[in-house]
Amino acid sequence: MSSFSYHVGQRIKKYRKSRGYTIEQFSANINKSKATLSKYENGTITIDIETLYDIAKALDIDLKCFIDYQPPVFHSEAVLPKNFYFNQPRAYMYYYDGRVRQLVRSLLCFSPSPSGDTIDVMLYLGVASFDEPDRCQHLFTGEMKPYDTITHMVMTNQINEAEKMYICMLNPMQTRTPAVGLLSGIGSTPFFAPIALKTLISKEPMEENEKLMSAIKLDKDDYHLLRYYNMMVVNRPASAFLD
Repeated sequence: MSSFSYHVGQRIKKYRKSRGYTIEQFSANINKSKATLSKYENGTITIDIETLYDIAKALDIDLKCFIDYQPPVFHSEAVLPKNFYFNQPRAYMYYYDGRVRQLVRSLLCFSPSPSGDTIDVMLYLGVASFDEPDRCQHLFTGEMKPYDTITHMVMTNQINEAEKMYICMLNPMQTRTPAVGLLSGIGSTPFFAPIALKTLISKEPMEENEKLMSAIKLDKDDYHLLRYYNMMVVNRPASAFLD
């Protein structure tokens, strides 16, 4: 079996289960036998594009979410315009979740959009390891619009279309400095309400130490600005990241 076929099959299995379908139920939906669907999911047979389109339509999942396979990189050529801070296919995002009292790491994958006007984004939110993004807690897709000093991302949860995420970040003055930004969306347990939090995005995986934790947690300066201006203000990273 090829790595790509296995990846696509695991995507089908993941989204089928997330929708609550058994193999028997879903195979009937797409007019395939249980044995054929099982082989698709295990990657033992190659799936044709028309069948994959039918599967994506039946699951109400964007087709590109099934074919986000990252092959081995044999060259270091930038896939995005070089004048953008994020001129490479991956970035690493960190934030602190006070509900679970721990750091949350996520993987961002970028690719040029077919139109060329924007950059497509795939966010694997909440990964235990950057080497296994498929084991993420949530998968978001959307687009990124970079400018000289600021970058915007707008994404949608692929399981729940009503759940959107917006990231607004300042582009670092130096390429080795991580970007700091504001991540906003809808929070879940223990409340269902709009939330916003500080996030750090780096071009390389960061050492998960006290310096990183202090940068992503709200500090006394953040609280001061919040009380004074009645606004959540996110400034550039601490000077410690310039060391």
